[in-house]
Amino acid sequence: MAKIIPLEYLETVVEHSISNMKRIKKELALAEVIESVHFISLAILNINLNTKEYADDFTKTIGGVLRDSDIICAKNGFIYLFLPGTNFEGVMDIMNDFKEFYDGIFDYVVAAYLLSDIKNTARILPDLRKLASDKGWKV
Repeated sequence: MAKIIPLEYLETVVEHSISNMKRIKKELALAEVIESVHFISLAILNINLNTKEYADDFTKTIGGVLRDSDIICAKNGFIYLFLPGTNFEGVMDIMNDFKEFYDGIFDYVVAAYLLSDIKNTARILPDLRKLASDKGWKV
């Protein structure tokens, strides 16, 4: 079950997780690419729900399906997901499964990163929010 945290803490959690993953990767001196220490993915879901109760149910259902290492934040009709150890194909599988289960009641943006490509962790969330604002969302 994913951890649900306030949105205000997401940036700190993302930066901390990336630092830990980089440290583990370095200490293990891994030559091969292993999903759990080489990739992270983030997503913003724009949920089209009329009631807070349904939105809360949506968040809890998603949280129950995701892993213990995954993070969920919800605010103003948007759900933010941080999925450490998940590559682009993995996050797209998750989005497609949720979209099918919920009959397309939400839209989403995703960003996936190879850990070694991340030079500035402080840019990750602003870049994700830019993808959302490019769709006209006010996140």
